Amino acid sequence: MNETAFQEHSRVFVYFYNLFVPEMLNFLKTLKNFSLIDLGCGDGALIYSLYQNGLLKNAKEVVGVDIIKVRITRLKTFLPFVKARIADVQDLKQIKNNSFDVAISSQVIEHVPDEKKMLKEVYRILKPGGYFYVSTVIKEWYGFWIYWKNGFKLDPTHMREYTNVEEFLNLVKNNGFNITEWKSKDVSYPLLDLIIRFLIKVHLVKPSPDFYLKHKTLSNFRDKVKLKIIGYKTIEVLGVKR
Repeated sequence: MNETAFQEHSRVFVYFYNLFVPEMLNFLKTLKNFSLIDLGCGDGALIYSLYQNGLLKNAKEVVGVDIIKVRITRLKTFLPFVKARIADVQDLKQIKNNSFDVAISSQVIEHVPDEKKMLKEVYRILKPGGYFYVSTVIKEWYGFWIYWKNGFKLDPTHMREYTNVEEFLNLVKNNGFNITEWKSKDVSYPLLDLIIRFLIKVHLVKPSPDFYLKHKTLSNFRDKVKLKIIGYKTIEVLGVKR
């Protein structure tokens, strides 16, 4: 996908806000006066959920990083308390060593050209003993979805899709983190999102992360009508910097 196509995809593929928080991140409520950075924050959907569920009330600093300007613009519009930065998660040179207590990165690592460079940067910017939450997708050999890029892909911007749990766990372990918890589950996709994103693409709906917050009835429908994606699972990992 070239840069123009990637920018257009980012305009249309909005990460809609909701109140869902990964259970694995509930440990944040036990931390005091902590700093958190969301690497590949997109439109700020995960930060929004953490904030609305009270998991950031003890945070002294929240930073969102994304390489796409339109996403950072949305983030700053809807979550002005977040320090927003346009940057490549493989190259965070503007961030000092040992700067953050917590780094989170949801469904991002599969998008970057060099996963090990990203993990090296995460390790560098975390304080000793800092927490790293990361999630991605696992694809079985028979997995498929509507996108094609040298094979079926869950997202046309994916650079890779991991083939098994052990592959991903070993990647995290081998780059400086002790794994404290992990879980995997099937991927289900809200059918309504396909419709809304098509309407955004043809300029009939504004590309806004708060769309479902403003349309509660549609939000209820979205949560109830989901399609299980054959051959795909998500994996979430919580690690601690060694």
